[in-house]
This record gives sequence, structure tokens and C-alpha cells, in this order.
Amino acid sequence: MSTLSAFEAKTRFGEVLDRVARGEEVVITRHDKPVARIVPEGRPSLKAIRSAVADLRALRKEISANPGFQPLTDNEILEAIHEGRR
Repeated sequence: MSTLSAFEAKTRFGEVLDRVARGEEVVITRHDKPVARIVPEGRPSLKAIRSAVADLRALRKEISANPGFQPLTDNEILEAIHEGRR
């Protein structure tokens, strides 16, 4: 998150919108006090995030209940990471 004075935001409004479009939050200040925040449109709601986390937890529980399930070892994870970088 970055902070700009109202004057800077006014003079570089196009750049500010570009930064926000890329996902950055911008706080606008007047006399060094925050007065506005510009955030990207379409941010996920807290309810949607909690629902996704609950779904992931249920999936993890379902996968681990499988009798043939064996979690990856640390070495297997590291090997997969290195393989992906090649």
C-alpha cells in the first residue's frame, strides 16, 4: 500500500489508476492525514474467502481419509520444486 498527497494523486491520476488496476491499494492524504483509499474493484469478500478456506479444509480431510494416501516427504517436495525450475 502506498500513500500519496492529494496534489500528487491529482497530477498523476492516470498512473494511480494503473497501479490500482495492478492490485495495489493507494491512500490519499491531505495535510498528512489519510482521507481516502483507492482499492481494486472486485476484491473478494471475507465471506467468499472463509467459504473457500472451509472447502479446502473439507477437501484436505477427504484426501487424508483415503486409505492409500501418503503425504509427500520434504525431499519429494524439494525435488518437485527444483524440477519445475528446469
